[in-house]
Amino acid sequence: MIDRQTPVIVGVGQVNGAPGAEEPLDLIAQAVEEAIQDSGTKTIPIDLIALTKIGTKQYANAPRRLGERTGFPNARTLQANHGGHTSQITLNHIASEIAFGSTQAAILAGGELGTGLKKGLHVSDTGTPTQPDSGATDDVPPDLGLGDDLYQWICHPHEDAIGINEPIQLYPLMETSLGAALGRTREEHLAEISRLWSRFSEVAAQNEFANDRQSYTPQQIATAGPGNRYVGYPYTKLMNSNQFVDQAAAILLCSAGIAMDLGISRDRWVYPWAGVTAHCPVVSERHSLHDSPALAIAGRLLSQMIGRSLNEIELVDLYACFPFAVQTQANALGLDPANDLTLTGGMRFAGGPWNNYGTHMIANLVHRSREQPDEMALCSTNGGLATRFNLTAYSGTPRPDGFRALPSPIIDPGPRRPLETRPQGSGKIEAYTVLHDRANEPVSAVAACLLPNGARAWAKLSGPETLGEMLAADPIGRSVQFTNEGDRLS
Repeated sequence: MIDRQTPVIVGVGQVNGAPGAEEPLDLIAQAVEEAIQDSGTKTIPIDLIALTKIGTKQYANAPRRLGERTGFPNARTLQANHGGHTSQITLNHIASEIAFGSTQAAILAGGELGTGLKKGLHVSDTGTPTQPDSGATDDVPPDLGLGDDLYQWICHPHEDAIGINEPIQLYPLMETSLGAALGRTREEHLAEISRLWSRFSEVAAQNEFANDRQSYTPQQIATAGPGNRYVGYPYTKLMNSNQFVDQAAAILLCSAGIAMDLGISRDRWVYPWAGVTAHCPVVSERHSLHDSPALAIAGRLLSQMIGRSLNEIELVDLYACFPFAVQTQANALGLDPANDLTLTGGMRFAGGPWNNYGTHMIANLVHRSREQPDEMALCSTNGGLATRFNLTAYSGTPRPDGFRALPSPIIDPGPRRPLETRPQGSGKIEAYTVLHDRANEPVSAVAACLLPNGARAWAKLSGPETLGEMLAADPIGRSVQFTNEGDRLS
């Protein structure tokens, strides 16, 4: 007998493409309608509407507008802040409210109109959840906010000050650290991540809601050239997330009691089992740049909560903005990188709708769990620069003791690397990337360096000769001289 307060997912909806859409909420409302239809019921008592952060248009209270559009104007509203991890953070919050009886049924949704931003129709929103657009009428903030403010958890102030704060800089940099830690040559590591990304493209090719359904060979992904330039070496364009997409997704959750009362067929039900969140330090303060100790602890705790090893879970979807993100999750969770690690296809191929990719992951996971109800599913979402993670397990069968989520995040317990903001003398390169322009020409480089006292310092390098040297041979382990006139290889 299932407890009536057991949280259950009963409907999912996804949209790819935006014919006639004028703003992100057009797509999100469509996804919500599809999620309700997917549940098989026309009437459901939605009392909470939660959205991931919309990035391609500014809203003061987008959940309120969505409720008015979809027939739930009196529902409470919840607005998550920035981060790809927040889809599951929000789902965990909703599932907990349902389990405690404070919510009956809820919508979790999000979406982006990337073409609207590219055409100049909207202004992007990288501010707080309540920042309005110039003509906003929804000037009352959401009832609930969820997540950290702004980007304080993503970057160290020094990273911001010297302009080393973008994913296209730091993910490829961390990638070179990982390759070195694994004892691979540059060529060997590039071949491995190209094979990984090729497999992700094959999954996206079978995903009807993917933005790019072409399968790419490892050679196509690895080879820089017209249409596939280097962005931050060693990443080509095909290794970078594609965020300018028109996509939306919605998840419909309710209590098992509501689902039974409405007659929602049991073959639509998928149960969240347990959730754990992990917080990692900002990049500058990580003891090593290639691993995630907090995520490893979170993985062990989740394994205890569900009563099985994570490497035994049949269905796995790891957040996939860049190859490094997938590998650091797999390594921390004890998963074999050669196994299937995505149900969605990754943010380059399936599409990277800003903060909402995780909602698409959940939707795809629900479809697979319905097909394989006796199997376990694991979804891992990532925010920032591999800075925030959420692990949530799901199944087509209920957890005997109901849904559980740890109330507080796991904080990286390891030592912090001191950061030297005014380095002198020399340091040795532990990780690097060479940034390229749209013509595929190298323009600058960033290197993380370890100083003799064990502290970390950032080096910014430039000049054709220096960049040529870094591209010609792996510079990890080489010395950088810090001077008042600028940083240089030595």
